[in-house]
Amino acid sequence: MLSLRLYKSTGIYDFFIKSLGYERSIDRFLSELAVDVEGPLRILDSGCGTGLMGLHFLSRFPEAKLVATDLEPNCLRTTLSNARLRNLDRNRIQTGIADISHPSQITLADGSAMELQKSSFHLICLGAVVGYSSCTETSLRELISLLAPGGVLINLEMNESPSGRFFSKRYHYSNITLSRMEQLFQDEGCKVLLRRFQIRHLPAKLTRVALIAQRAADGVHSSI
Repeated sequence: MLSLRLYKSTGIYDFFIKSLGYERSIDRFLSELAVDVEGPLRILDSGCGTGLMGLHFLSRFPEAKLVATDLEPNCLRTTLSNARLRNLDRNRIQTGIADISHPSQITLADGSAMELQKSSFHLICLGAVVGYSSCTETSLRELISLLAPGGVLINLEMNESPSGRFFSKRYHYSNITLSRMEQLFQDEGCKVLLRRFQIRHLPAKLTRVALIAQRAADGVHSSI
């Protein structure tokens, strides 16, 4: 499980990922992914951190709406702050507290509980967060169940390079293997693509790899 101490300096963390070029390299990588979905997107950024992934796609698709969740309220505040920096309409964003162990169960700002409905999201974003779940495989299956037909889950997972392993250990991040994750997505009826970061994606290339799972389509077209 995730130690909350890692979240207490969210603003400082956000400053460093911007100043070191990490945010820029992730944005560059995501901008190269072709995501073609009919109609307004409904996006879930589960374990959103500073909101990097969800806000990227919210900027990219003007009619999209975003649900951003995290265990720590500081992260949700930082996500909303970053949305303002990107000139995004606050009304397009809903935030809530959720444990990645139970990603569909959310507590809203007013304290009310909400359960995300199955097959209700066209795009789900993950940024190396499922390794903090009490059971990675259970969390991934629950997240896949939230995908609409043809929907896409993009997981910017920690890679298995020496640098990826080092930072995983540094942040107490323990996950299943990438090959096991690929197999799980396939078992859940998804097409899977593993896409590696290139030199132009430094510094994110040092620690991340993309696992992209697309749920079988049923009247909705989506492709990566």
